[in-house]
Amino acid sequence: MPIKKIVVFLFFISSLSGCTFLYDTFVYQIDVTQGNYLEDDKLDQINLGMSQEQVIFILGSPMLIDQFDSSKWYYIRYIKPGGEAIEQDHVVFTFDNRLLTKITREGQIDTNPLIKTPKGRNAPNAATEDPSTIDDAQTDNTSPIIVN
Repeated sequence: MPIKKIVVFLFFISSLSGCTFLYDTFVYQIDVTQGNYLEDDKLDQINLGMSQEQVIFILGSPMLIDQFDSSKWYYIRYIKPGGEAIEQDHVVFTFDNRLLTKITREGQIDTNPLIKTPKGRNAPNAATEDPSTIDDAQTDNTSPIIVN
């Protein structure tokens, strides 16, 4: 009888330890993206000495304003593609008398891992932008319109 209990116990423990592998392999995990998407061209427009209103006009509202020190604004972007590693990018703006004095950036997401571009496909408007397809008529617009 004790051997049967030991076998059942070992089976139970081994089945629980294997759940994480099965979960990561077979269970669909959604993509999670949170925070502010900061484009590099928008960040290039930010200069030291700008007011808080000017920063909000260019970048939008910050994700977080420090509760104890309201002169620090955090723009955070968090991306977790389903079943892949987490990527995080955050920019901290420090103000003094409502004027920007310091910009600190940690981590940078170069490409958005959530946008998957299929290979071998053209853009939706590629046919209209390609000059070689101008002579190829796809519709016949020369027929007269008959009105009753």
